[in-house]
Amino acid sequence: MKERKYQKPPIIEVVCEFRFDPSSKWDATVPGRIYEQLKKDFPKKRRIQRLGVTVQQQPETSLQVQYEEGMRFLRKDELAFIQVQPHRISVHHLAPYPHWERFKPLIKKGYRAYLKIFPKPKLQRIGLRYINRIVLPDDHRTLDEFFTLYPSVGRPLFQDYKAFAVYLLLSFENGRDALHLRLASEGVEDEEQLAVLLDLDYFLANPGSVPTSKTLEWVEQAHYRILEVFEEVITDSLRKQFGEEGGE
Repeated sequence: MKERKYQKPPIIEVVCEFRFDPSSKWDATVPGRIYEQLKKDFPKKRRIQRLGVTVQQQPETSLQVQYEEGMRFLRKDELAFIQVQPHRISVHHLAPYPHWERFKPLIKKGYRAYLKIFPKPKLQRIGLRYINRIVLPDDHRTLDEFFTLYPSVGRPLFQDYKAFAVYLLLSFENGRDALHLRLASEGVEDEEQLAVLLDLDYFLANPGSVPTSKTLEWVEQAHYRILEVFEEVITDSLRKQFGEEGGE
């Protein structure tokens, strides 16, 4: 599948995260040692201290609340950064998103910096997540003009809904991987407008099933799957709004 590119992509954040076995080695010097490898491209440092909520998908869906601490290493423009926490490293890019060809090298840098300290880590989870925010035109009519996936309500009483959310958990690669899809309305200052969040989180559902040597290949495949699902969910009306390169 050839990747479509847009002049005004709706992406507000992309995250690639690697989580490792919590019983593996870790100490307080790890973030500093990783920073020494990354400081040329990510010179700014910030400490992370917050409460976090994790959605556990396997064996059953549950929420886990935990205190998170770590370090964030930011590029000078602060649009891209790498976050290091105990047994976890993630690579982020905020809008404007520069296309996959320029984000992928940042993922490689972050992951390989971790491997230099822990050459044979036991991967517990890999995830690639694209969060899109789409503001529909003022004169929008129905969701099916813009999306192939949307809430369906058959009774007249329920037609004038003010908010909605659709969730899907899709399985890929014979259950090895999964994609959590969330399509939901979001409030905007102008009540005549409608903003929609399309959150696509592709992750390794079977821990330990991808060897270290194949991790970046998995990430490439995850990108392909997210791209595939994104294009299945939107219509040509949105492609026109995003300014498809090479389109009419």
